[in-house]
Amino acid sequence: MKYSISLLILCFFIFFSGCASHKNYVGGKLISGPAATDIVNYVNQGLISIAELEKKSLERYASVAGKNFTSNQKLLETLKDFVIPTYKRFVTGLGNISPETQEVRNVHAIYLKAAEATLEGFQTIMVGLENDDERIIQQGNKKLEEGQAGVKKWRAALNELYIKNGVAELKDK
Repeated sequence: MKYSISLLILCFFIFFSGCASHKNYVGGKLISGPAATDIVNYVNQGLISIAELEKKSLERYASVAGKNFTSNQKLLETLKDFVIPTYKRFVTGLGNISPETQEVRNVHAIYLKAAEATLEGFQTIMVGLENDDERIIQQGNKKLEEGQAGVKKWRAALNELYIKNGVAELKDK
């Protein structure tokens, strides 16, 4: 899951280079305005607190899927016992984040929709495995792709907000 690594890099980049203090400084630069402050709070106080849930669930999924696939049973057990419950906690946490400004709420809605698509993908794959139905599994994989595309869209929109509000520019690593 390529986007999990991107999200992790995003979160750590923002956290280490852009932690907001009580004086609203980011990377040594004073930021101003409600949107700029909201962006920093959104990432540093909202996303970072739940990012580990997403990271762990995506890593665990990747450990039994794709090139690491060994059996349908192992994939099913991993989805059922760890990936889906952990990712549900992530989606719930994401849903509990309430940005203050409309701009940040709009960007956040993109991420929430992407995460919900990813969760639906995991759940659909589980149903396909339980019913030994390749067609259902393919539908689940399409939902995972939709989630990935949504995360890319969210990242681009967040980056635009960063630039527009003078917070920082996100860099791919």
